Amino acid sequence: MTSWELEPSERDAILARDVLPLVFQSSTHAEESPSLTLLAGQPGTARQRAIRTLIVEHGQAPAVVGADDLRAFHPRFAALSVASAPESLDAVTRATAAWMRDCIRYARENQRSLLLEGAFQNPTAAVGTAARFAAAGFQTRVAIVASRRAESLLSVASLYLSNVRAGNLARLVSREAHDRAFEATRDLAVEAEGSSAVDQLTVIGRNGDVVFDARRADGDEVFRGAAAALEGAQSARLSRFDATQWLSELHHATDFAMTRRDLPRAVTELLVELHDVALREVIPELYAPSDGKFISAIEQKTVARLGDLQRSQPLEEVVDLAAPVVVPVGPERGGVSR
Repeated sequence: MTSWELEPSERDAILARDVLPLVFQSSTHAEESPSLTLLAGQPGTARQRAIRTLIVEHGQAPAVVGADDLRAFHPRFAALSVASAPESLDAVTRATAAWMRDCIRYARENQRSLLLEGAFQNPTAAVGTAARFAAAGFQTRVAIVASRRAESLLSVASLYLSNVRAGNLARLVSREAHDRAFEATRDLAVEAEGSSAVDQLTVIGRNGDVVFDARRADGDEVFRGAAAALEGAQSARLSRFDATQWLSELHHATDFAMTRRDLPRAVTELLVELHDVALREVIPELYAPSDGKFISAIEQKTVARLGDLQRSQPLEEVVDLAAPVVVPVGPERGGVSR
């Protein structure tokens, strides 16, 4: 057993001493009408903003659980950013997965309202979790944050590079992992539409506005259209201001990345994809004449940067020791992933 691996007794002690008291601090007694909310969204979406909105709606604040927060309870979490062995991440992932399962079980068995946030890359398992809570007397809700792929993908890259610049723990979500989670949001909407275990289905737009909200009690067909509403919100055209801001953020992130030679290959691949997205999707949405000097200058800069990135791609991939947590799927796991 490595120094990163926790003995079951140590992991359980941390759960009882630190995790449960902090996670469930706002709910000390069983509730008469407890609720479970699954808040889904690919990495880079504004899930934290949605959490605040849902808490306000709930009245009594539910316990909020996400894999990112649970990582910090590992006694060696602070050293993860400088760890050189893959087993360090593996050990933290296993401990986090166990604490996630324990929090889910604790909430269900003790009638505590819970808001569970993540990517939910196994929609069937996620809805299965809702079914188990429904059987235990909980009101269940699935809320999905709709963010355009271009925006969440850029947020992923910007957050990683900002943490690198600041010397903080930098966890890179690859383009492939991001896109799997993006597709999973659509699969979850379809799964929830047809599930009798989901009492309420909500789609939250990129600005925090609710673009779809229905309760099963209002009729058997009320959830129809949720998946279409999600896809529509994920495909919404950017305003000229938002498109300009997006391009500015991409160029600033790329400028910093080009000064570093120690970044994983996946970072360059992510930036290459984002420049391709800029040329295919974002620049054409600037609401300006195609022959305008502004558009031409932006295109030329983006094409030049794309060429620089393609030429700079390293031959060897650097192992990223801080990839996203994936919680195993199982009887009490809920299919939660980050």
